Amino acid sequence: MKKFSLFIFSLCFSTLVSAQLIKISTAGDSLVDSAKQWDCVLDNETNLMWEVKRNEKGLQDRQNTYTWFDGISGVGNGEYSRNCHLGKECNTQSFIKALNESRLCQTANWRLPNTYELRSLLVFNNNNPLINTHYFPNTRSKPYWTSTSREDDINTAVDVPFFYGGTYGSGKSFDSYIRAVSDVK
Repeated sequence: MKKFSLFIFSLCFSTLVSAQLIKISTAGDSLVDSAKQWDCVLDNETNLMWEVKRNEKGLQDRQNTYTWFDGISGVGNGEYSRNCHLGKECNTQSFIKALNESRLCQTANWRLPNTYELRSLLVFNNNNPLINTHYFPNTRSKPYWTSTSREDDINTAVDVPFFYGGTYGSGKSFDSYIRAVSDVK
């Protein structure tokens, strides 16, 4: 009886946890949880929509990396990016601009997440990467850029590694991954 109660509790808890996440189509429609293809995930708890990476060439390719650039600091030409769909100007600002122009999931207000927002996706368990891969497949066990510059060093931006979960800082000239976010009204 104890095992059955624990199973029911686990089932209810996992349903509650995943109930806040909804798969969204490229057209901006909500999908059933068992959908096999989706481009965004809506977090009902935070009212944030997240971009989902793909395992295919294109803007959302999971392999794409970018240098950090906000128009003022960082590396605008992205010359240090090793893999970038854009081909030039492989930086965070250019990626966000291209994503907004694509109107992914009928949204044109994509941006880099702040540290707190990106850390909200971390799932601390025995899996690698530390994220719910049912909703966020193709996530790399690597650092992802945030919009936050380090206060003590303007040439360093905060990133969140999805292999141990702590925040870190990397030089803005290094290339890293991006998980874009959008505010849902």
